Amino acid sequence: MPRARRRRARSAQGRSWGRTVLLIIAATVTVVVVVGSLAAIHTQSSSYRSSTDAGYGDLASRVADASNQTGAQLATLMAEAPTLANQAVPDTARGELQQGLDQAADASSQQATQAAQLVPPYPSGSVSDQFTQALGDRATATSDLRTAIDQLLGMSPLPVAGAPTSIVPSSSAPLIAVPQATAAMSAAGALFEHADDVYRSLMAGIRSQRLPIRLPRSVWVPSPVGTSPLGAVQLGAAASSLASSVPLIPFHRLAITAVGLVPPAVSSGGVGVVGGDCAHVQSSGPGATPTVLPPTATITAEVTVTNCGTVPESGVTVSQELALNDTAGAALPAPAARGSASHAIVSLGSGSSSVVPLAPMVVASGHRYTLTMRVALPVTQVNPAGSTQQFVIQISD
Repeated sequence: MPRARRRRARSAQGRSWGRTVLLIIAATVTVVVVVGSLAAIHTQSSSYRSSTDAGYGDLASRVADASNQTGAQLATLMAEAPTLANQAVPDTARGELQQGLDQAADASSQQATQAAQLVPPYPSGSVSDQFTQALGDRATATSDLRTAIDQLLGMSPLPVAGAPTSIVPSSSAPLIAVPQATAAMSAAGALFEHADDVYRSLMAGIRSQRLPIRLPRSVWVPSPVGTSPLGAVQLGAAASSLASSVPLIPFHRLAITAVGLVPPAVSSGGVGVVGGDCAHVQSSGPGATPTVLPPTATITAEVTVTNCGTVPESGVTVSQELALNDTAGAALPAPAARGSASHAIVSLGSGSSSVVPLAPMVVASGHRYTLTMRVALPVTQVNPAGSTQQFVIQISD
C-alpha cells in the first residue's frame, strides 16, 4: 500500500476512536447527572414523606386523645346506668342516661369527621384509612347503642340548643323487647371491639415500617374483654338490667303549677290564684269567697302546666271551662257571657313548663263565675294532684 494511503487510514481510525471516547465520556457524565438527580429527588421525597407523616401524627394524636376521653366517659356511663338514681326533676336517671348517650354519640361523630378530614396530604401506607375506619366504627357503634337503649326504654335524643324544635311522642312501653335490645347492644359492643382491633393493626403497621408517626394507645374495650363495659358480653347483659331498673321506668306526672288572671284580681278569696312546684302543687277547690276582678268584658286565664315526670309528653290537652255561678233569682247576663269552654294542645319535655295559650272568655260585670282548668293525664299517671284547679270569680260592677 502506498505510504500516503496508509497515513490517511491511520488518521481516519484515530478520529473514530476519538469520537468513541468522547461519546463514552458524555454518556458517563449523563449517567452521573441522572443518578445524582435521582438521589437528590429521593432524598427530597423522603424528607417530604417524613414531614407529612409527622404532621399527620401530630393532628391524629389529638383526635385519638379526644376519642379516648369519649370512650372512658361512655364506659363509665354504661357501667353505672342500671344503678342510676332519680334526683329532683329534671335530674332524673333517664335524663342523665339520655344526656350521656347523646354526648357520646355527638362527640364520637365529630371525632370520626375530624379523622376523615386530616387528609390530604396523605401519610405513608394505609395509616389514614385505618385511623379513619377505627374512629368511624366507634361513632357508628355509639349511635347504634344509643338507638337500642332509646328504643328499649322509650327515650329520645334531647333537643340541641338552637336547633329547630321537634315534638317527640312519649311512650309508656319499650319500643323493642329485651331480646331485641340484647342483640342490638351486643352488636354495638362487637363493633367497638373491631374498632380496637383496627387501631391495634394501625399501630403495629407504624412500628413495623418505622414511620415517624406518634399516636397514643387507644382502646375502648380493654382486657379482659368479657368484663369490659363496652364489650359485646357486658352490653348484651345490660339490656335486661336497664329494662328492670326502677328509676329508668317511665314515670308520668303532669300538673297545673300556676294560674294567673288577666286583668289581675283586686282581691282574692279562698284558694284564688294558685302557684306551686312539682313537690308541693295540689288541686284546688272553688273556695267560699270569690276572687274579685275589676270591671271587664273578658278575662284570660294564664295556665302554666309542668311535666314533673321523667318522660316527654306530647299532645297534652289543657282545657278551661267558665260557668255562671250567680245566686238564685239573679238576672242572666247576655248569652255570650253565660259561660264558655275551650282547650289547647301542648307538648312538654321532662322537667319543663309551658304557659298554655287559652282563649279569652266573655264575662259580664256584676256576675259571678266558676272557672275550672284541667290537664288531661296519661293513663299511667297514678297521682292526679294538681291536674285540676278551680275557683270562683266575681266581676265588679
